[in-house]
Amino acid sequence: MILLFIVAVFLITVFLGVPLVWAILLTAILPIFVFDLSGYPLQAVYLNFIGGVEPNHFLAIPLFIVAGELMSRGGVGLRIIGFARAAFGFMPGGLGMVVVGASMIFGGISGSAIANSAAIGSVMIKNMAKEGYHRPFAAGLVAAAGTIGIIIPPSIPMLIYGFVGNVSVADLFLAGMIPGVIFGLFFMGVCYYVGKSTGCDPGGRTTSKGELWRSFVGTAPALFMPVLILGGIFTGWVTPTEAAALAVVYGLFVTIVIYRDFSLRDLPGLMINAFVTSAVVMVVIGATTVLGWMITLEQLPQILVAFVQELSSSPWVFLLLVNIVMLVLGLVLDPVPAILLTAPLFLPTAQTFGVDPVHLGVIMTCNVAVGLFTPPVGATLYVAARISGDGVLAIARAMAPLYIAALCALLLVTYVPAVSMTMVDLFR
Repeated sequence: MILLFIVAVFLITVFLGVPLVWAILLTAILPIFVFDLSGYPLQAVYLNFIGGVEPNHFLAIPLFIVAGELMSRGGVGLRIIGFARAAFGFMPGGLGMVVVGASMIFGGISGSAIANSAAIGSVMIKNMAKEGYHRPFAAGLVAAAGTIGIIIPPSIPMLIYGFVGNVSVADLFLAGMIPGVIFGLFFMGVCYYVGKSTGCDPGGRTTSKGELWRSFVGTAPALFMPVLILGGIFTGWVTPTEAAALAVVYGLFVTIVIYRDFSLRDLPGLMINAFVTSAVVMVVIGATTVLGWMITLEQLPQILVAFVQELSSSPWVFLLLVNIVMLVLGLVLDPVPAILLTAPLFLPTAQTFGVDPVHLGVIMTCNVAVGLFTPPVGATLYVAARISGDGVLAIARAMAPLYIAALCALLLVTYVPAVSMTMVDLFR
């Protein structure tokens, strides 16, 4: 009964437009009064909220946000686009592939889907429209490809999942590499089909080896950031939090000293933007910690395990339910709260069915990535719509083949564990 009440309160408050933090807190607090849970003091709400944001490892989140802001400013995005154009421009649908390839590269630097879509879309939507692409499709491609930024490491949703579920962040980052590439390849396949079938982008642009090398050299300082971050984490040289701090220092060096397209006078504005973004994330973490406390006390994870076991003893059915729940939540929630709300429920159930928690984390991250470009609340969808000037529904209709490609990639990641676990097994 309490589980149904919690779900109902949350959905009603979200659809009424109540700010997410208040919706989560109301969902956690109302059962105390409605069901007269006198054993749950309100002081515990405050203590859990504060305790949820106190752990030192959460410092990695604002630090990665600052690093992403640094690398999304100035000419880093343009250099990445230039390199991707030199690498993919000769193929049918090559300009679309440039969007996907640049998004994959930029995602390995910023770790943010929104920054990814904004940086790539501000340049490429206009160029694709000039080439003859249907403008809503160009915007939709930017929205979809931008979400690869939270699958390919470093990934803030994976950081959150790792911290909440006590799962190795290094393993999660390793596990996200191949799935991120798979999503990119599926999107590139759509670009190839669209470019060839419509004739808007038949390819044929030739790129000399010298031009390809020059674009690579110009992009190399930015490309070294994910190597520095991931290499440091995988070798054990630094923790994820220390790697985030290292990324900030390196980002400052690249943008100020090497590229010289960012100055110290721009730093206060950047820090304010990063602070606002980080504050929103941390407040949501605190609120979902309170809701997690309520869910744990009411033994809702055990209820979920029993419910799923009644349906089937197959891990395939459990993973199908995970996908359905996460895709539905992705319609109304951003990745961080979606992960925070569901990880404490799904992890115990996954252990019962023998699903590796690292594999589960990748599946959940891929689901929330799809939610980011799905209406009505898809963040990258709205970013692309604002850049292109097209309506969200028009873009969503043009994205039909991209949705199909994303769901096919999601099923592959879900039901072929080797896709996620191969890199992990190699380094374990």
